[in-house]
Amino acid sequence: MSDPADPVTGLTWRQKEAVRESWGKLSSEWKTHGVEFFIRLFKTYPSILAYFKTFDGMDLDAIRSSSKLRAHMLNFKHGITSFVDNLDDVECLTVLIHKMTENHFRRQITVNEFQDAFTLFTTFIREVTQCDDVIIGAWKATLTVISTVIGDHMRTLQYCENSM
Repeated sequence: MSDPADPVTGLTWRQKEAVRESWGKLSSEWKTHGVEFFIRLFKTYPSILAYFKTFDGMDLDAIRSSSKLRAHMLNFKHGITSFVDNLDDVECLTVLIHKMTENHFRRQITVNEFQDAFTLFTTFIREVTQCDDVIIGAWKATLTVISTVIGDHMRTLQYCENSM
């Protein structure tokens, strides 16, 4: 059976479905998983923690129990959910990614930090959901699309900023 790729994203229907189904399972327990993901992110990439000014002076145990972390990881969940929900609406997906990119660009977060987080995210998904290589491949493809849009938009934002 044919599974043609989206002409814009390159994602197939099966990849989109794998992402939707696995995110549905993971997001239902995101209050627990989200905190663990961000703690792993800060342990794996300590430089990323510096972008979180609200955590200045806090150790990882204090961050783990912080309501500010819970709020951020819920924002992250809603962002990923909006991306996953719009995999079939590329125009809307692009606008959502652009809005998120602009928010992070103001904080001088680069595409490299996103790529680091996405790399960890796929490892995290595999560990937490015990999913197979097909699902991980679908997530990698999806996050590559998102990362490409982020990088392109950050270059546009940088160009605009330098032109002023």
